[in-house]
Amino acid sequence: MHARDISTPEPGHRSPYRPMHDATPGTPVGSTPTPSRLASATTSTPALPPALLTDSYQEGPRKVVVIRGEVDYETAPAVAATLRTALHAAAEGVDVDLRAVRFWDCSGLNALLRLRREALAHGKTVIVRSPSRAVGRVLGLTGTASLFRPPHPRRWAAEGRSITPPSRP
Repeated sequence: MHARDISTPEPGHRSPYRPMHDATPGTPVGSTPTPSRLASATTSTPALPPALLTDSYQEGPRKVVVIRGEVDYETAPAVAATLRTALHAAAEGVDVDLRAVRFWDCSGLNALLRLRREALAHGKTVIVRSPSRAVGRVLGLTGTASLFRPPHPRRWAAEGRSITPPSRP
């Protein structure tokens, strides 16, 4: 069996390490809501936001991808597809804004590492902008944070480029 054969989660699979943000209000953690409790909860409370939101925009020769929410085994394939699309649309590479990521596991890290390998093969770069605490922890523990920093700041300054990534208008 190849790793690609098992990289997509089975329908209904939930990682035991993912926080319980989608529990039904009024239901104790770990219990199954009863139909009456579920009906009252769904009619009296607004729908919960999706676990993952992405946005992208062009900024000069680079594409910026903003990711919000949770990146785990279930959502990493969607993140990888979004990042790959942005990489193909960018002339120099992709900047990934991860400041609003609440949960980040090795699935998200693997998506970034695969994107970096593909970017380098095409002469492009991947830069992580403002990693959240969860992302910074995983990048720090695995020793991969330096792989996603801007390359050669002195050369960029000599070329007149901004060393600090500009913010979105």
